[in-house]
Parts: sequence; structure tokens; C-alpha cells
Amino acid sequence: MSTERPRIYIDESLPHQLAPALGKAFRRATFSSHKAERLTGVLDLPLFETLAARQFDVIVTKDLAQTLSPSERRGLRRAPLHWVGLREPEKARGVAFYGAIVSALAASVPTVMEDIARPPSAYFVRCEHLQWQEPIHIEYL
Repeated sequence: MSTERPRIYIDESLPHQLAPALGKAFRRATFSSHKAERLTGVLDLPLFETLAARQFDVIVTKDLAQTLSPSERRGLRRAPLHWVGLREPEKARGVAFYGAIVSALAASVPTVMEDIARPPSAYFVRCEHLQWQEPIHIEYL
């Protein structure tokens, strides 16, 4: 784990362009994407192992099924990777859809960075545009 400058991986379920944009907004972390890391198409368990070997601290994805599988939860704990899952907005479409995802992810990064030294956790982030009463639900993996 790299607590001095956390490494955050943007999974292939999200646009790879998020990584450089978030890197400019959050200079205390390093962001990289599936495209930059050449990990597009890698299955989840081998992906977690590879991310651990490359010293990533966090994986960001829309693949909520990763936390439903006991073997994948174990894989995340072993890595050890914090997991940020973005729940797709129910109502937004087009540009509003991507705006909701980007704003939800950007809003969740400070929370994840505060917890980076703690045991791996899952952060379930709602992406409903401008509805931030309870945007993040956190549970230990």
C-alpha cells in the first residue's frame, strides 16, 4: 500500500479518460486506467493480483458484482485493494449520465483517501446527480 501517494485504478467499466482528469484534480494521488496499464479484458481475480503487484491501493468500477462474489471479496482483501463501486444513475442519460458519474467519483475520492491506511473497504457510491444526502455507503471487505 502506498499511503504517501495512493495509486487509484480506473476499471474498464469506466472511461479511461477519467484517470488523467482526476489526476489533475487530486494531485495527492496517482490515477491510472485499464488502457494505460494494458489490463483491458483481464478477469477480476487475476486483475486484483496484478494491481497488487503494481502497488495499487484502490480500484474504481461500475462492476458491483465484484462485491457479491465471496472469492472476489477475498481477492480484494488479499490484494489489499479498497473498492469503489459507482452505481449507475437511474434517471440520467447521455451527458447527464457521465456528469453524474464523474461528480460522484470526484466527491468520493477525498473519503477514500482519508481511509487509505485502513483495512480494505468497499465504497458504494450513488451517482444520482446532485442528491448527496447519503452518497457513500462504506463497509469492510
